[in-house]
This record gives sequence, structure tokens and C-alpha cells, in this order.
Amino acid sequence: MSLKSIALGLAAAMLLPAGMALADSPELEAACGWYWLHPYQPEAINRLALQLLKAGDADSAAVLLERAARIAPDRQDIRANLLRLKSGSRRVADAPWQEDGRVVNAVPNAAAPASQDELPAPWPLPPSHP
Repeated sequence: MSLKSIALGLAAAMLLPAGMALADSPELEAACGWYWLHPYQPEAINRLALQLLKAGDADSAAVLLERAARIAPDRQDIRANLLRLKSGSRRVADAPWQEDGRVVNAVPNAAAPASQDELPAPWPLPPSHP
């Protein structure tokens, strides 16, 4: 059993209880697979968030975009997607996803200062109940 099949199985187990069928969206399936293989890549997180938003899961998309913004605070596209989502705009999901992570006509970012904080967990853990 490969790591990819395990990752896709975990992604399916996470999404199917929420009423989403991966078979209906090959883009969502691909985004889940890429995210579970690269959970700390801002591009993978942003792509999955946009696909989840297209599928109607705005809450999970917001969590992922906030996480991506913490990992890569210098990414203008992620911050813009998060701001549009928080403002209630559905235009975030309608924008085409760019494979290489470049934003057309974007101003180059300065290097972000090294953060002493640890990277956030790939997915928030549920609250523990005593």
C-alpha cells in the first residue's frame, strides 16, 4: 500500500462524512491528494481550500487559508483569498487556480523574516473532552 493511497483514503474519510463525494470532483480529489502529500506547501493548502469552497465547505476552506497564511505570510494570493472568503465573497472559488503559484501582475514579495513559531498542525485536532 503506497503513501498516496493512504493519503487519498484519509482525505476521503475526512470529506465523505461532510456529504462530499470525491468521485464527483476530480479536481477536489487531486487537491486532497496533493495536500496530504505536501501538507506544509502553501500552494497545496490554497488549492485544497479553493476546491473545498467550490464544493460548499466554506468553514474548512477558511481554516486551511488561515493556516496557509500563517505558513506563508508573504503570499498575497492566499491573503487575498482569505480576505474575500471572510468578507463573504464566493468569487474566491471562481478564480482560476494557477499551477505554479504565480499571481499575474503581482508585485514581488520581500523575504519574510524567519519566524520562531512552530508550523501549525496539518489539520486542527478536535477539542478533547474529559
